[in-house]
Amino acid sequence: MTTYEIERPDGPERGVRVRCPEHGEEKEFQPGYQGGAFYCSGCGIEIEAHLHDTHDWRDWGERC
Repeated sequence: MTTYEIERPDGPERGVRVRCPEHGEEKEFQPGYQGGAFYCSGCGIEIEAHLHDTHDWRDWGERC
C-alpha cells in the first residue's frame, strides 16, 4: 500500500499539499480551504485531508 505525504508549505498564507510519491501525483489546496479530497489515479484511492486549529481540536474518537 502506498504512503501518502501531507504537508503545509512554508509561507504566510499556507494551504495543504497532498502527494502520492509512488505515482508522482499531488494536489495543493489553497489557503483558506484547509484541505479537501485528493484522488490518485495510479492507486485508485481517494483520501480526504483537513487541518484544524489546535484551539478548535477535539478528540474525534468521542463522536457518536
